[in-house]
Amino acid sequence: MEKAMDMDMEMEREEEEEEETESVSDVLRDRFRLSTISIAEAEAKRNGMEISEPIVACISDLAFKYAEQLAKDLELFAQHASRKIVKMEDVILSGPTLLLGLHAARGRMHVSVASCGP
Repeated sequence: MEKAMDMDMEMEREEEEEEETESVSDVLRDRFRLSTISIAEAEAKRNGMEISEPIVACISDLAFKYAEQLAKDLELFAQHASRKIVKMEDVILSGPTLLLGLHAARGRMHVSVASCGP
């Protein structure tokens, strides 16, 4: 009986931790997107251009996806070097990798942008 109660408590604790992690991730994603939107709008204004809301949303989504992929790549580089901490060398190494990935995905990027909708 005690084992069952302990397992239930452990499962509840894990669920709470997952919810908290998701909440923090949602806040970070929202803040990142708001910053991206602000930058896109400021750049458009600075260059005397107008930018539509769907385009700003697409730019924001693509920038967030890029940042997510960068974070994953940096984590993998650090793990490959048997480290738990990302170093500047990981960031430098990720540059060509991300550029090659973006170049290879160029055709798919059009689909991603086209799929962004209001």
